[in-house]
Amino acid sequence: MNRGICLLAPAAIFGTASVQCIAAQYMTLEQAQALIFPNAKEFVAAPVTLTPDQVARIERQSGVPVHSPHQQVWQARANGKLLGWVIVDGVIGKHELITYAVGINLEGSLRQFQILEYREAYGSQIRFPSWRDQFVGKTAADKVELDADIVNITGATMSCRHVTEGIKRLLVFYQVSLR
Repeated sequence: MNRGICLLAPAAIFGTASVQCIAAQYMTLEQAQALIFPNAKEFVAAPVTLTPDQVARIERQSGVPVHSPHQQVWQARANGKLLGWVIVDGVIGKHELITYAVGINLEGSLRQFQILEYREAYGSQIRFPSWRDQFVGKTAADKVELDADIVNITGATMSCRHVTEGIKRLLVFYQVSLR
């Protein structure tokens, strides 16, 4: 083999290799709100800033760290009546941010959640209803733990784990600050 070709072959291989990064916005906040609370006529912003005591209580009760005391929250309303809450949150999957919206009913059960944006190269199956539906009806009193009452998705373990922990934290957040 020609010595010049042998020297260029590794450069050609590495020059054509690319890092795969997939970023997808699956829906807007407004679309998620409408899916989670289809009977709501309006969504009223009700942002929450947690006190240090509330942060400590959430972390203690959920076993999950609170990364910011500021939480994006909306009241879902119809004809002047509060139907529940929509909370937008984000967690790191394996390497990238996953943004999702959670709907919580007035009694504190999870109504539904939607993946807004998923930036990981693998594991986007967490947005499929077959995985998300496991959370419906869960409350802060439930275990809400991967491989205990939430089934993992092969190839998406970190995304599954972190979204599960985020939802557990938000269910406790509801108990501590919205109930």
